[in-house]
Amino acid sequence: MDMAETERDYDTVIFDMDGTLLDTVADLQVAANYALKRAGLPEVDAEATRYAAGYGAVGLMEKLSEGELADDKAALDKLVADFRGYYSEHNTDQTKPYDGVEEMLATLKQAGAKMGIVSNKVHGDTEALRKIYFDDTIPLAIGLNSAMPRKPDPKMLNSALELLGSSAERTLYVGDSEPDVQIAKNAGCTSVACTWGFRSRAVLEAEDPDYIIDHPSELVAIIDKTDEDEQAS
Repeated sequence: MDMAETERDYDTVIFDMDGTLLDTVADLQVAANYALKRAGLPEVDAEATRYAAGYGAVGLMEKLSEGELADDKAALDKLVADFRGYYSEHNTDQTKPYDGVEEMLATLKQAGAKMGIVSNKVHGDTEALRKIYFDDTIPLAIGLNSAMPRKPDPKMLNSALELLGSSAERTLYVGDSEPDVQIAKNAGCTSVACTWGFRSRAVLEAEDPDYIIDHPSELVAIIDKTDEDEQAS
């Protein structure tokens, strides 16, 4: 049944990518270590990579280099460029959708939900990964480019809403980190934080999202619950 016909509260779901739809941490770590090694800086483990992710390539490498290049813009720019160059060529080596994501997306598509991706990953990589993993279910992806500041600035999310013909009031924004909850609030969307990604439940709770979920199937349950509430009222 089409979502519009059921008059559910939400007809649109927009997702973060890394840590939400895709487990990218292994490929991010390898690319980061490639760049760090070239810069003569210490390599990092998966846990450090996980907690530094979510703010785009510049934010990732600033955090992982621990401020060593803070006073050397040229060196930091090269570090980020080395990361981006390597990552763009190796971003599917170990990356895969989280368990339950593909089933969740298929269910939402069948229900008639409008869907998109808004990510702090550069736009080229965001769109490439959308096409590889989610071309059958998610038609739209927006990532960082010269016209789009990184989350939590709401510009990317507002653009996605406009392209999808959706309203913030009827949109869930789903992500796994602080800027995801913040961008949802900044754009007036309902925030859904997922615990299977790059942040702990405690970190997510501190951001006060509207919902916290532990498995992709719970996202479908949120939409179904709003439908049940409509019928009961």
